[in-house]
Amino acid sequence: MKYLEKLRIGIIGSGFIAEHHCHSYSLLPNVEIIGLSSLNKEEAKILMRKYDIPGSPLKNYEDLLKLECDAVSACVPNFLHKDIAIRVLSSGKHALVEKPLARNVIEGQEMLDAEKSSNRKIFYCENNMYAPTFSKVKDVIDEGALGQIYMGRGKEQHSGPHSEWFYKKDKAGGGALIDLGIHDIACLVWYLNCDVVEVFCQIKTIMPERGDFGKCEVEDNAVGVLYFENDAQIVIEESWTAPGGYDMRFELFGTEGQIKVAPTFSNLMSVYSEKGYGYAVEKAGTTRGWTFPVPDEAWNFGYPQEIAHFIDCMLNNKKPLTDGNYGYKILKIVETMYKSAKSRKIEEIS
Repeated sequence: MKYLEKLRIGIIGSGFIAEHHCHSYSLLPNVEIIGLSSLNKEEAKILMRKYDIPGSPLKNYEDLLKLECDAVSACVPNFLHKDIAIRVLSSGKHALVEKPLARNVIEGQEMLDAEKSSNRKIFYCENNMYAPTFSKVKDVIDEGALGQIYMGRGKEQHSGPHSEWFYKKDKAGGGALIDLGIHDIACLVWYLNCDVVEVFCQIKTIMPERGDFGKCEVEDNAVGVLYFENDAQIVIEESWTAPGGYDMRFELFGTEGQIKVAPTFSNLMSVYSEKGYGYAVEKAGTTRGWTFPVPDEAWNFGYPQEIAHFIDCMLNNKKPLTDGNYGYKILKIVETMYKSAKSRKIEEIS
């Protein structure tokens, strides 16, 4: 495929993640969004007006794939990742797939097989690995500041997703572990630069009823231990039942030092308001009292940097930091953790 003067991008989806993709593409002068497909026509119209996307929303994503473009962002629920990614690849376009790569490793392998036969690439969207604070952690570790990492902790929590499909096992593949824990695991494997060999995990459902979203069929809390090949033990804690907004952080301990990082709930900015104000951070239910707004949230969470990296890889035929194989590797760890939660034993990564 010959690239045009500008890379032409299609978007499938119009929700929260699609907004981040559209915003990130809009910052790049060599990128043009040429169309958007969504089942939510009114939501799609708002997004298209905001980012000056031509045409009308396309209900069937197959119609989007008929347009001349170089890559497609699949900003869709987990149960659609496999089928849409395979169709994007077979249409001669690169596929940008949000985490998790798929609901399970069987689907993930099908995607990798399709990638191999298509001569196109899967770009695995793991925004935390592109976030400025987390990227700096990697730099510090690589410079040897911590020595040998032997212990640590990764944590993500909020009050729960804002879409019904997250709470359904057949649509999501799992709950807080595959939604939030997959972020932590991706970063930790990157930080330690070695494989996880064994895992232990426990999962619970604390709030089985989710109002308008119905019954929560998956875990809303998970605790696990990752045992790395360098003998490090790292604990991860994931929760969908913690009020107060999105919180994520790492603590890593080495023979020569330690590091703590938290791009949310930091002291970068603190606000106290009795009446409240507009927006502080994702999943924050109120802005009354003490709040910790995240300036330029998209940038601090790594979305524009991630998209810019992928565009550079497309233009210059580079291997991305997070490709389909990396997404599969992390998914395999998550699936083994679910196996551990069921067996109540330490399980080996096969």
